[in-house]
Amino acid sequence: MYFDITEEIEKGLEKKDQVMEFTKGNGLMIAVDSDARSAAWQDIKTNKRGKTREDFTVSKSLYIMNEESDRTIFHNA
Repeated sequence: MYFDITEEIEKGLEKKDQVMEFTKGNGLMIAVDSDARSAAWQDIKTNKRGKTREDFTVSKSLYIMNEESDRTIFHNA
């Protein structure tokens, strides 16, 4: 799922919640690009979007499966 950076993160989380409700959580894995930063997924800082995603993750008893790595997908010159 992609959460547009120009929209409030809550809009993306609502869509994620709808997908989870539709599948009833049966064997569901969701990959998300949310432009949210959080130490919970090995970022060096947590921003407001990251804190909101953390709270959503905890409230839904979800798991974060990121593996720590020195490499990222995006590098800014």
